[in-house]
Amino acid sequence: MAFALRSSALVGTSVPTASTNSRVQQKISRTTVSATPSSINQIGFQTPPSTGEKPAWDAIIEVGGSQQFVSEGRYYECHSLPGLEPGSKVAFERVLATRDTDKPTFGQPYVKGARVEATVLENYKDEKVIVFKYRPKKHYRRKNGHRQHMTRFLVTKVIKA
Repeated sequence: MAFALRSSALVGTSVPTASTNSRVQQKISRTTVSATPSSINQIGFQTPPSTGEKPAWDAIIEVGGSQQFVSEGRYYECHSLPGLEPGSKVAFERVLATRDTDKPTFGQPYVKGARVEATVLENYKDEKVIVFKYRPKKHYRRKNGHRQHMTRFLVTKVIKA
């Protein structure tokens, strides 16, 4: 009996034809891939999207509680740098390593005389992170949101020692 139900269920199905395949191809051809839009930040500077292949790094700096590989002409985000307004210049003295062509120079802990100069583009809040605390079988549930203050800066010059 079960076999009869299965065979009758297959009777109503149809095999895709050439006309349905052409409709699917038309739908696929109509969709376009949108480019990543650039944004205008707080100082009116048009920020290009950082997409594509990453360039070779020029320096490794310690900024905002983390280490970042940086190169000239690109912008980066870090945790908030208090007291810096958009448009102000900043110099990062905590350079852990620099690189000339293929030969890197590592500091112990920092490279003496090396400096990375940057321009602050904007201060903003990052996307919301949901913090959900939960104790099973105890009716304890707490939901909080958090938005981290961030700073975006453009590296203008890497001074290597």
